[in-house]
Amino acid sequence: MIRLGHSLRSLLTGLVLINGFLAWSQPPARGGRPGGMPAIGRVYGRVLDATTNKGAEFATVTVYRMPQDSVVGGDMVRANGDFAVEKLPVGPLRVVVSFLGYDSQERQVSLSREKPELDLGNITIDIAPAGQLAEAEVVGEKQTMVMRVDRRVFYVDKDISTQGGTGVDVMKNVPGLSVDVDGNVQMRGSTPQILVDGRPTSMSLDQIPAEEIERVEVITNPSVAFDASTTGGILNVILKKNTKPGYYGQLQGGIGTNDRYQAGLNLNVKEGRWGFNASYNYNTGRNATLGFTQRTDLADGANIGYYEQDTKSNSGRTMHGGRFGVDWQVNNRSMITLSQNFRLQDMDGDDHLAFTNYGAGHEVLSSGDQINTSISENNNLTSQIGFRHKAPKEGREWNVDLTYNWATRDSRSDLDLYTYNTDGSAAEGSPRLQDNIGGSDWQSFTMQADFVEPVSDRTRFEWGVKANWRPDHTWLNVFVTSPTLGTDVVDSALTNDYQIDDVVNAAYVNWSQQLSDRWSLMAGFRFEQTWFETELVGKDQKYSYKYPDGLENLDKALFPALFFVRRWDNSLRELQVNFSRKIERPRFYQIMPFIMFSDSRNLRIGNPTLAPELSDLAEVNHLLPFLGGKATWFTSAFGRYTRDVITSYATPLPTDTSITLLTFVNGSYSATGGWENILKFDPVQGLQVTLSGTLQYTDIALGSAQGGARNTGTSWNAKAMINYRFSKDWTAQLNGEYESPRPQPQGTGIRQYGVDASVSHDLAKKLTAVLSVNDVFNSRRWGNIIDTPYLYQENARQREARYVRFTLTWKFGEQNTSLFRKKNQQRSDPGSGGDSDF
Repeated sequence: MIRLGHSLRSLLTGLVLINGFLAWSQPPARGGRPGGMPAIGRVYGRVLDATTNKGAEFATVTVYRMPQDSVVGGDMVRANGDFAVEKLPVGPLRVVVSFLGYDSQERQVSLSREKPELDLGNITIDIAPAGQLAEAEVVGEKQTMVMRVDRRVFYVDKDISTQGGTGVDVMKNVPGLSVDVDGNVQMRGSTPQILVDGRPTSMSLDQIPAEEIERVEVITNPSVAFDASTTGGILNVILKKNTKPGYYGQLQGGIGTNDRYQAGLNLNVKEGRWGFNASYNYNTGRNATLGFTQRTDLADGANIGYYEQDTKSNSGRTMHGGRFGVDWQVNNRSMITLSQNFRLQDMDGDDHLAFTNYGAGHEVLSSGDQINTSISENNNLTSQIGFRHKAPKEGREWNVDLTYNWATRDSRSDLDLYTYNTDGSAAEGSPRLQDNIGGSDWQSFTMQADFVEPVSDRTRFEWGVKANWRPDHTWLNVFVTSPTLGTDVVDSALTNDYQIDDVVNAAYVNWSQQLSDRWSLMAGFRFEQTWFETELVGKDQKYSYKYPDGLENLDKALFPALFFVRRWDNSLRELQVNFSRKIERPRFYQIMPFIMFSDSRNLRIGNPTLAPELSDLAEVNHLLPFLGGKATWFTSAFGRYTRDVITSYATPLPTDTSITLLTFVNGSYSATGGWENILKFDPVQGLQVTLSGTLQYTDIALGSAQGGARNTGTSWNAKAMINYRFSKDWTAQLNGEYESPRPQPQGTGIRQYGVDASVSHDLAKKLTAVLSVNDVFNSRRWGNIIDTPYLYQENARQREARYVRFTLTWKFGEQNTSLFRKKNQQRSDPGSGGDSDF
């Protein structure tokens, strides 16, 4: 009898496994989720056998969308009874627990964007006549972008133009963002904070391969749960990770013009309570670009000379690195995560600058050439350990993690200046040879803990603490030689050695209250203690600030926020009004005392004495789905007032007034207001169109130390992404952007525009080829116009010239209940795992 019982149980288990996999492995239906509901939900719990009170291993959990009653997910119960069903749509759901020989149990639940996860607790099943599972289709199709009133989620896999690129390529296609000539991202005129998987990182965007990014979350006005240093918002880069049992990966290789070569391997494995992810990537390329500078020197309003320069540049980069992560699910409510990232980057550059100096009457005074060569090596390391626990009480959870970042930079550049008289002979003191040797070594230690406590069905309380310490040692040695100077001489004006300590400690509380069926309130308060000190080694100079300093500057440590949200029944429509206070600390490139771009008349260098800026922000956001969920309109009116604004500034070099020093300073104030719109719609089957644009007014003023110059004006930008799947295995995409001139304290930025084109072909079920052309019309230029009492200057240069790139991507893997499945188990669709169900 015992053997017969075991045989029947094995037979029943096999039938359940086969039926379950048949139900879950059906291909997705066309058209996406009804109403465009985002698949961000998760239900979990434990299934127990009523007779033994032990886990009902191999029981089936199936989740149905209501009222359509279509299957949207499922899981197989583990040996201890745990189950978890992820990537579920928000809204009403029906959860059915079934096992042949047992009575089925059903729970009706409802998920929302505020409560996307639900703990069903212990579910007990008892022996009864055998039940039967019905087959059903899993409905779902990933979208390029999912919009929510508090954030926008951009999915990278659907943007075929980023294949083989980096995080910079990803960001330039995200609505509302712009990328400058150095790869820095701006949102609404400010620099957002970059996070990776919700935590700080030492990596720059160009060090993150695009194929490793699953999605980018854009948050324009974060709550107090995030750092107060988010005046420009947050870009949260979420890396790919498998959440389904089995294994999944992709192998990618690419080649392009300008010595572009790329290869990468991504592998994700999940077995039982363990999950592993590993990747390694290699990327290289070169760029040949052009630039120009035209300058008029002024004195008392009169033209006293002219300067013209043409630049030809050739730069190269080689990047490689990888990551490794482990997730251990201690039980169904607790998880420990370990991750390790490392990136190495080598860069080189050669610039040939041909220039001519003219007198007031445009007569040639001199001419020359400057030859710049540079090399740099950057190494980055990020280590993290985290613990997450969810209590049986719905909504109660806490997270604790420790993050360590380490980065080094070694650089050398040679600036050889050759000047000639009008007769072609070498001018006095020519050639002037300058060597810049520098580097930096910085670390950051971050501890963060966050807690959520639901007080009632309508009230929730959050609180958390964070500590961050960042020591930074940065140095630059400049040596100059010429026929008149003889041997190398130290240039004391440019040679510096800085020791920087940056400490930020924070605590926050957040209170959420459901005011009515449609209105809710979230009020928060964050306290951040800031201490920053820069020591100029060997020169007995120190600069520091502390917020608060006892009871002084207390207002610079307090950051309140208030959010009101109005929702409509049975719709994704939302209205949000929010207010917050932020602090923006200088970015590394703004304080780094390196010469980042140089010619005979211009130097660009960071300013280690920069102080933070303080801002008050306000937004009114409205999200409106229409046309039965086939279209979504997001509109936002925003305003920001900033004191001690950090801005670029041009001034004559103290040791040579004919040279302009471009640096960063704390200005007086900046006031901006604008209107942003994003329209996403699917007019016909297979066609996705996303249009976005921002109109912004800016009023910015320098401080009295810089003469108090003020500038006002209006700027706008627009983007379009058109993605069309015109056959079963062919997809085409066009990306276009335009940015108008932007007001600056001493002038304006120039307009820039460009178009990218890409086409994708599925060569086989798991093999895809992509051909992309970046900057089809070779039109992208970045530059500015500087207008001051002592000069008027126009300059422009490219970041990357037009190039063509071809990539091949092979996806592999099997999503199964076990990596070590039996041969007679039903297989799921290889290569389909790891995708988000949007």
